[in-house]
Amino acid sequence: MADGDLLLEDPRALRALAHPARLAILDHLGAAGTATATACGAAVGVSPSAASYHLRALARYGLVEEAEGGRGRERPWRSRRLGFSFDPAAAAGPAAEAAALLLSSQLVESGERWTREHVHGESRLPQEWRRASHLANKTLVLTAAEAEELVARLEAVLQPYLRSGRDEAPEDARNVRLLLRLFPRELPPS
Repeated sequence: MADGDLLLEDPRALRALAHPARLAILDHLGAAGTATATACGAAVGVSPSAASYHLRALARYGLVEEAEGGRGRERPWRSRRLGFSFDPAAAAGPAAEAAALLLSSQLVESGERWTREHVHGESRLPQEWRRASHLANKTLVLTAAEAEELVARLEAVLQPYLRSGRDEAPEDARNVRLLLRLFPRELPPS
């Protein structure tokens, strides 16, 4: 887990976050910094009242909070943390396992959509960002302990780049997505 991540352990929080609109709103706030329910709704394709409902649900589990200023639908919201993490292996009981599976599936779907959008639009990027973008597919031969070590080392490399606000970033910085996936290539037979 990266510093600044919110560790989600409550199955109700996992289920609440597994809603596609809520994940999209959380993603929008991560990129925008702050946004109203109206702006969140417009960004993710839901009505302002639906966005407000989803923001309150995210706030209930500590993922977002009201920011300074504004009232009603015009009050701004912001992410409380840089990200979130959860441990599907720690899910205790069928309800927790189902919630972790649902959220994991939604995250994979979002990642696949973002990657497809990038691939289809890459030619419109400035050359410097085309060179900086990277897609890779590597097969490693690791023990479980080595896989855990690799993830920890990657998180440590990312740490200096985890900025909580645009004011901490260089002027020419852009929001980028980094999707890491590490899992055994083959599952045991069921």
